[in-house]
Amino acid sequence: MRLRNSFIISLSSCILFCSCFAFSDEIAESGRKVFQQVASSVITVRANLLITTSDSEEESVGQCTAVLVSPPGVAILALSALDPSILIDQEFRNSININIASIKMIFKDEKEIAAEVLLQDKDRDIMVISAKEKIPEDVTKILLEKENISIPQVLDPLLLIMQHGKVARRSHTATILRVESIIEKPFLFYTLNQGRSSDILSSPLFSMDGKFVGIGTLRVIQEWKDEVESNTLVIVLPAEQIIPLVKEAVSHGNKEGTPTPLTEVKPTN
Repeated sequence: MRLRNSFIISLSSCILFCSCFAFSDEIAESGRKVFQQVASSVITVRANLLITTSDSEEESVGQCTAVLVSPPGVAILALSALDPSILIDQEFRNSININIASIKMIFKDEKEIAAEVLLQDKDRDIMVISAKEKIPEDVTKILLEKENISIPQVLDPLLLIMQHGKVARRSHTATILRVESIIEKPFLFYTLNQGRSSDILSSPLFSMDGKFVGIGTLRVIQEWKDEVESNTLVIVLPAEQIIPLVKEAVSHGNKEGTPTPLTEVKPTN
């Protein structure tokens, strides 16, 4: 009897392990399919920044991930990935001015295309840019329509896509992360593994069926500080909140001229 019970327990454990492995492999297979479909939409954006204070002026270079969306030539990224002023105390912000001297898109084949800033929104930490010339036709552009976006639930797996630098030949990289929490106020956003914050920031995320979920952005509460808790959090801004920003950017364009100031919009919490 004891031998029979041991056999049943071993068999049950084996079935459970195989089921979990099969489920995990199914997620991986779905992720690979989506990765092949949308990876080319993920590019690198590099900007030359002009940082001016009351007594100095210096140049800097910022670089981050961005994702190409519709209409063709438009890309979105996290504003804070290029503009560090969001982390500066509110009382010191007026003494520091950060301008974009130039900005460009970098594709997998190292092709570089100059771009212009259409919109900067510090409330949602989003920047919208547009290429100044036609982008390659073979790259994917994410369709920002209701039927092409996904609203995940807690513990749903999401595919995060980044692009390596020149040392890795601008290859794309894929990671599967799960939604850890959903916060509804003051606006809807999701959180993922904070240990991957640097990867999440400015990277797009997709559902396992290939729909656009959102992009990693930085939430900062300047009015509240604590010695123990951080006042910053890398979040996923949902696609449904990005769509109206892109539509606004495309319809109005950049009215500020060149260079484009990064710090004129003050955030609300």
